[in-house]
Amino acid sequence: MFGTICATTILSSCIIGGIPAVPDTPFQQEYREFYTVLGSSEANSVRAIAIDAQQRPWIATDAGIFRFDNSEWSLAIDGYYRGPAFAATSAPDGSVWIGAWNGLYRTTDSGWLERVPEITDPIATVGVSGELVVAMGPRGMWHNRGGAWNHVHGAWADSPRAVVFDHDESLWVPTGHGLFHIREDQVIGHLRDFDVIRSGELSTATIAPDGALWVGGNNGIDVYRDGARIASHTPQNGLPHPFVHSLDFAPDGTLWVGTGAGAARFDGTAWTLRHSRRWLSSDDVRDVAFDNQGTAWLATANGVCAIKQRTMTLAEKAAYFEDVLHKRHVRDPWLVEKCRLKTPGDLTVTYTEDDDNDGQYTNMYLAMEAFRYAATKNPEARDRAQKAFEAMAFLQTVTDTSGFVARTVAPIAWTRPDNLNPHRFHDPNRSYSPQQRAEALVQDPRYKPVEIRWHPSKDGQYLWKGDTSSDEITGHFYGYFHYYMFVAQTQEEKQQVRDLCRRVMDYIIDGGYVLRDTDGEHTRWGVWSPEKLLHDPDWQAERSVNAVEILSYLKTTYHLTGDDKYQTEYRRLVDEFGYAELARSPKPTNPSERTHIDSELLALAFPALLMCEDDPELLAAYKQGIRQWFGTVRHEYSPYYNFLSASLGIEDIGVEECVSFLRDAPLDLIRWRVGNTKREDLELVREPELEHLQTSALPPPSERGVMRWDNNPWSAVQGNGGRTESSAVYWLLPYWMGRYYGYIEAPKNHE
Repeated sequence: MFGTICATTILSSCIIGGIPAVPDTPFQQEYREFYTVLGSSEANSVRAIAIDAQQRPWIATDAGIFRFDNSEWSLAIDGYYRGPAFAATSAPDGSVWIGAWNGLYRTTDSGWLERVPEITDPIATVGVSGELVVAMGPRGMWHNRGGAWNHVHGAWADSPRAVVFDHDESLWVPTGHGLFHIREDQVIGHLRDFDVIRSGELSTATIAPDGALWVGGNNGIDVYRDGARIASHTPQNGLPHPFVHSLDFAPDGTLWVGTGAGAARFDGTAWTLRHSRRWLSSDDVRDVAFDNQGTAWLATANGVCAIKQRTMTLAEKAAYFEDVLHKRHVRDPWLVEKCRLKTPGDLTVTYTEDDDNDGQYTNMYLAMEAFRYAATKNPEARDRAQKAFEAMAFLQTVTDTSGFVARTVAPIAWTRPDNLNPHRFHDPNRSYSPQQRAEALVQDPRYKPVEIRWHPSKDGQYLWKGDTSSDEITGHFYGYFHYYMFVAQTQEEKQQVRDLCRRVMDYIIDGGYVLRDTDGEHTRWGVWSPEKLLHDPDWQAERSVNAVEILSYLKTTYHLTGDDKYQTEYRRLVDEFGYAELARSPKPTNPSERTHIDSELLALAFPALLMCEDDPELLAAYKQGIRQWFGTVRHEYSPYYNFLSASLGIEDIGVEECVSFLRDAPLDLIRWRVGNTKREDLELVREPELEHLQTSALPPPSERGVMRWDNNPWSAVQGNGGRTESSAVYWLLPYWMGRYYGYIEAPKNHE
């Protein structure tokens, strides 16, 4: 499984062979736009949609008929004739036919509506084939072939949902009581029993490009050829939700299915789903229509949304994300993380805010820019990496200690009443009553009730946050290592990294391998000491992960400074306390102890160990450890975890699948609530982590929440309702790592 491992001190020479590069060929990137009808909720309850010859959408809603013009909806008919509309169908000549409460309407060449005077009854569905128009409702059928309208009331159910023309112009009509086959106004077939159709309660039907009849209802989809059922689609074989409202084939042959849980799509082999506010204004999708640009216009219970495509390369997507990141996600003194939206889902007004993991995630940003600089030599990447490193150095010096690192800092201006950036500090300073302390300790004996989390800086310009975690320190050493190797060029720059790394490491060593806070006690999570990890059962879950972390810190510091002091401490933890043996199996396997936070921390800690260690015995232990860890995440096809593992010698990473992740990840970085609990193609389980509900199979990135690599991608519900936007570092870091190591080819036009 392992290929050539690079244990040299020069990362730029460590290009792993055996993994073919994936060309950065253009692909179709989907994105969506919302189009709300102004006025009322009834106007946004859209039942059907159709596109006219001028590529204008028309919609049938609870409040009437609307036409789309110049990015807004206009009421197509008002006054007495206004009322609920039920159906909309595009004709071959480019006109649109609409069924309403009081009859049938057709668009004119001038772009407005004319009413068919012969029909005054409600029309539930309309079909057009050449010159033949058929309209149906609860009071019968009307049909017209270029002449007079004829009205018949045959032996079919009075609940028609669609009119579908077969090749001989006979009609298939799904109804609330089965599927009727009608020829020349006579019923020649009726399917309603379960042995021939999955449901008698039908909603829709359509003819596929190959001539097969597809029929949908409240129990899935049946497919017929020559009147015989040839296939069924249910959640058991991939259909995400059984309540089918509409069936429409796109010009490229893909089937779009409007369901009660989103828009499902079938390419003939696999199903995908577009759902949540990331894609839809409502998951209740009633109808789909397509314009000549390939845009899918979806009628939902809360307005219209258009799913569009743009041709992109991965390099262009990276540039897009980089632009978003630096517009909204960098705050003084160059900390990088998510931003908060004044109104959920609305990027018009955004606020920067603090996060407990600002240090860790800014260091991951720093590494991202370092990889970008190493891959392209773009001076902008070097400049931004330097700014991030200076901010990381500031997180140490702002504490006015010899080596303690703040979680984050916030400008003192955030506390002022006239602050223009409304802000709520995370975990503000607070007091604890004896009762609250007792309650917290009973729930978690390791809990540390910290009353003073925020401290003023010496110059009075900032507040800095204490109780720093092991996550933060691990992120810092990861950032120091990559900045030193890829970005720092002058002796002065390299010395700055050495000095910072030395200060932090000495502080941990002097504290007895714990991170002492300003109260003299270790922070809640800053523990790596043998006494705790080896002898305190409450630290059993963190034992192996934290052992890998502290070995990585020491190896990094020794590698950067050359000071034997750190190698001596490193060997002491290895030889006297067996930390290298703990590193052989670092990832907890018990579901109650597993977290993706540990997966991310191991990804941050392993590179320095495997790239800088030259002892064959220790190297073998670390190789075994990364194999064990990687085995727990390999099939998630995280481009970050898998590319990182490949750079450390693991060849079987699924590079194509990782690149597919980068392509499929949406451009929309808002952390919408994405719930997969309504889906019936996925089972809800309590693994791989014993926490909230998770899905039995891992949906693709476009069907789950925006990631951070410490998030559990299997979670059945993700996101926070659109209140924040991701910085995109989760995507950019593996992209530039893949570019540097050669897993992704550079674009033809280099940056």
